[in-house]
Amino acid sequence: MKLDLLLKALLVALLLAVGAWIATRTEWVTEDVATPPKGEALTNELYATQQLLRHLGAKVVSPKELSSMPPRQATLLLNSWHWDLFPERERLLRAWVQGGGHLVMNADMLYNQRLQAWLPIRLVDDGEDKDEDEEETKEPVPAPASAPSVLQKRKAPDCDKVIETEGVRPAYGDRREYSLCGGHGYPRIKAPTSFQWAIEGDRGHDVVRIPVGQGSVTVVTSERLFLNDHVLLGDNALLAMATLQVRKGTEIWFVSEEARPPLLTWLWTQGWVAVMLGLLAVAAALWRGAVRFGPLSAKPVNGRRSIAEQVKGTAQFLSHHGAHALHTAQVRALNEAAQNHLPNYATLERGARARALAQATGLDADALARALDNKAKRSDRELAPTLELLEAARRRLKPPTPSSR
Repeated sequence: MKLDLLLKALLVALLLAVGAWIATRTEWVTEDVATPPKGEALTNELYATQQLLRHLGAKVVSPKELSSMPPRQATLLLNSWHWDLFPERERLLRAWVQGGGHLVMNADMLYNQRLQAWLPIRLVDDGEDKDEDEEETKEPVPAPASAPSVLQKRKAPDCDKVIETEGVRPAYGDRREYSLCGGHGYPRIKAPTSFQWAIEGDRGHDVVRIPVGQGSVTVVTSERLFLNDHVLLGDNALLAMATLQVRKGTEIWFVSEEARPPLLTWLWTQGWVAVMLGLLAVAAALWRGAVRFGPLSAKPVNGRRSIAEQVKGTAQFLSHHGAHALHTAQVRALNEAAQNHLPNYATLERGARARALAQATGLDADALARALDNKAKRSDRELAPTLELLEAARRRLKPPTPSSR
């Protein structure tokens, strides 16, 4: 009993010691964790910018392809690398801008040779960058004593101060300075013409808007300015709205992809009649060439005509063809039966045929020879016995089947 109490006391003391050690060696702080995106924000990287525009009273349009141009006085944010999949689109885009449209695009889009043909904004190549960097390093500015170290600079937020270019009309009343955060200043751009509006920093212009005809083109070096995870940092929201020239009722198009419906869906939408006719033709061909489970029609049941039908049929035959044709048909029927029962019957002469038939049927050979003669002239009285003899010989050669008895 005392041993159990001692073990319990030691266990409690051990737990208390572990708890005290954890409490003295750890620090509990509260940290804000960003809510993960959900819904449309998972697939649309411009969702936050579009929602901000809607709250400001702008109309947001997000077509899946640039198959048609926006209305005049609208703004087009073009991020699709395959927008010029069809050559005529470059001509339509140029005409739309010159007619009063506002085109906004990233500086990387200037690598497109079709845009370079009519846009005065150009990219600064590496050689020019190197020359400008050398000029900047000729007169180095000594760092103040309180300048942060390189490690501290790396840990600082990726935000720099930029300012509206002097001599242009400010976006919000007075010329002001902005805090631009996230991926700016590359590639560098240069516009030889006068600006409508521009933002510049330590490495040159970050945003430039120039007039083109009755419209304008804005080029942005910050590829992350409009993205969900950057648009709300620093003054990015103000810069994004100034770049898009947002006003209440402004229509803004976002073209970030060049989606196409699947081939089968497109075929059904554009030519469902031809598809249906083709399927019917294939089905008919398969049905025609398929193996059948039975005959095309039911097999007729063997039967025997009545005497009245036989007499009626014979009378009709005589009426249409005459007695000679009836005798010829009877001889032919006898010969067909004899060929199946008597060897070499087809090669025999009339007399030999009569003897062979007489031997097989037991009938008179001379009578059969006269009956087989097609050239002999017979009266109506002689025709009936002749036909009866020929029919008797045929039946004796071919016994009737059980169903005909």
